[in-house]
Amino acid sequence: MRRDLPCLKGVVGIFEEEAQLVKRTSKATAAKPARKAPARATRSPTKVRKVGSSVASRLPATTPQKAKAAKRKFECGVIARGEAVPAGKPLPPGATHEIVGKDADGAPILKRKRFSLK
Repeated sequence: MRRDLPCLKGVVGIFEEEAQLVKRTSKATAAKPARKAPARATRSPTKVRKVGSSVASRLPATTPQKAKAAKRKFECGVIARGEAVPAGKPLPPGATHEIVGKDADGAPILKRKRFSLK
């Protein structure tokens, strides 16, 4: 810093004092041993949740018609995407199910053979 400027007379002294202070403290802190981590606080016991308070328990029950419709939609989607092949044929890389027959309604019966090979 330039010491010839009148506005910096008091400021220069402050910086010199800080520099000396840093020199003194840096030597002292280098020799200090490592600080131990504070002890962890123990957890309080968790509250027991009521059995009937989950979101799934508040949903309406599934009717057999809805379950059948969902199964049919899944089967049609698997076939439409090409993830099912007729029984006896080797599974191509994208196929995961095998069509083993048809039920009374004419819907295909699928059997899972493997997970996806992506």
